[in-house]
Amino acid sequence: MKIKLIIIFLYTTILFAQKPIEIVIDTITFTDITESNVREFSLNYSIKNETNTEISCFLNTKSLFPSIVSSLRYVPTYRIFQNEVAIETSNILLQNKNNLKFDIKNNEVYLEYLKKSFDSIKSNLKSELSMLDYYFDKKNKNIMGSIFTLKPKEVKRFNQKLYWNKIRYLKNDDLEYYFDEKDSYYIQLELTLLKNEYVGILLKEEFEKIISNPNFINGNFSSNKMELNFKE
Repeated sequence: MKIKLIIIFLYTTILFAQKPIEIVIDTITFTDITESNVREFSLNYSIKNETNTEISCFLNTKSLFPSIVSSLRYVPTYRIFQNEVAIETSNILLQNKNNLKFDIKNNEVYLEYLKKSFDSIKSNLKSELSMLDYYFDKKNKNIMGSIFTLKPKEVKRFNQKLYWNKIRYLKNDDLEYYFDEKDSYYIQLELTLLKNEYVGILLKEEFEKIISNPNFINGNFSSNKMELNFKE
């Protein structure tokens, strides 16, 4: 088994001496929704297999999360920069414009929203004792259902909407940000492709199958930066 793992490691090292996958932001456009004072950004990006071999990874391209809150998540993430300095908060852009109505200061409204979300999940459980089994099974199925495959040199293109409520002052713990429209703002996409980290989360036989596949990739990959328009 040890020799087999060494062979897989050497094969993978040679095969992916250069980065096996590339993520590129192609275009960003925006539309102002005047009735709600919200700006909608439409982000088009592409992911390309740079190798001559079919590759796979855990990646759910239906979502896009802030990099700062993406631990163990198998989705593309984004990082925002103000004058080339990364902004360490997740509250600037949201995927769902309806969530913009939840003001962090309005604790009662936000807690009620969380309660309804939890009650909705809980209603699908047969009993309190089945909760852990339910979440493990759901997590396992979600991860295995996110396997993303690219044929040699294949490019797949995606569109993601992000919303800004035009609030220019944000506070995150001890960090404070003011988004002056005179400054420049950029967004960068990131792929944090995990594999070994899912030991104990995936079923043993599924995990071993993934680990033994030299074309199932992991690693960190970043896109180009593209400007976001935060001007009035």
